[in-house]
Amino acid sequence: MTPIKNFAYYISGHGYGHYARSIPVLQQLVADFNVHIKSEIPESLFTQCLGETFHHWTQPVDTGCQHSSSLKVDAEETFRKFKTFQSRAPINAEKIWLQENQVDMVLSDIASMPVKAAHDLGIPSILIGNFTWHDIYSHLPGAEKQKPLLQTLAEEYASADLHILPQCHLPPTLIRKSKEVGFLAQKGQVIRNDIEQHLNLSFSGKTLVFIYLGEYGAGSVLWENLSQHKNCLYLTRDLIEPSVPGLYILDDRFSFPDLIASVDVVLTKGGYSTLGSAFASHKPVITCERHDFYEFEAIREYLLKTQTGVIIADEDFYQGNWQAAIKTALNLTVKDKVPLNGEIEILKTVHQMLS
Repeated sequence: MTPIKNFAYYISGHGYGHYARSIPVLQQLVADFNVHIKSEIPESLFTQCLGETFHHWTQPVDTGCQHSSSLKVDAEETFRKFKTFQSRAPINAEKIWLQENQVDMVLSDIASMPVKAAHDLGIPSILIGNFTWHDIYSHLPGAEKQKPLLQTLAEEYASADLHILPQCHLPPTLIRKSKEVGFLAQKGQVIRNDIEQHLNLSFSGKTLVFIYLGEYGAGSVLWENLSQHKNCLYLTRDLIEPSVPGLYILDDRFSFPDLIASVDVVLTKGGYSTLGSAFASHKPVITCERHDFYEFEAIREYLLKTQTGVIIADEDFYQGNWQAAIKTALNLTVKDKVPLNGEIEILKTVHQMLS
């Protein structure tokens, strides 16, 4: 009998988007391999989706971007934190861990350190991501003064054997071999009736909008203006104050993918995983420009090319002037416009690389 291969799957702790899109891939992998997950994301969140079919190691694997608000990056603090991370020589410790656990393959979303550690040991590695931190850091203010840091990132990323590019990606520049796949997205179930019963409401004749702005975004919008939207009801998991008629805050009994699957339109800050879940449920999206986020270049181009979403001006976004965008979004179709099920393609690629 062939021994089960050991996989190490590294997931950035920068927000929850990398975790969310990793879940469909992990669900494929745990059936065939012995999977070790390394991330700052709590083990309990993985257990909800994967049961007890994996090993979890709590560990920072990169530093991502540091934010001053939901739409602004603190470039100076971003560079400082990455330098501190690098100064601790995490690659040396990681190589020891990979050897001790007899790891046969490394996958990383989107940390560079693990693929360099794997390369040094001759272990095959796959980077998964629609961008790299090198892409992002290179376009931050002050990047021209950070050449040694950027060179380190470039060398680490270039050591990956393959770059998996989910839909809506920036052009690959550092890794010799790449492969485009469909969206990596958690697919929800329609629970519209359950939500109606929970809120003791009727959604009949109303446009249902799901809002996700993330940890920093909720304080940026003039929420009181939503009370003027008599034809819409808004659902969110964000912690929003003050109380506004027509805006309902739900708790974690209702999952993000299920809520997205149950509404008519998704209004978001434009994060990858939210877009992916929306498209997996054939829902159009509304977002605003994110001038400090280089990866939004790819998102903007994708939404315009596929006509699956509406981009509105920042001023209208923050003022809650969403009615015109909602009307436009309701006339968009999403089904069959974007490739999905990237996790299936990744599993096939993994088996091919191991054969």
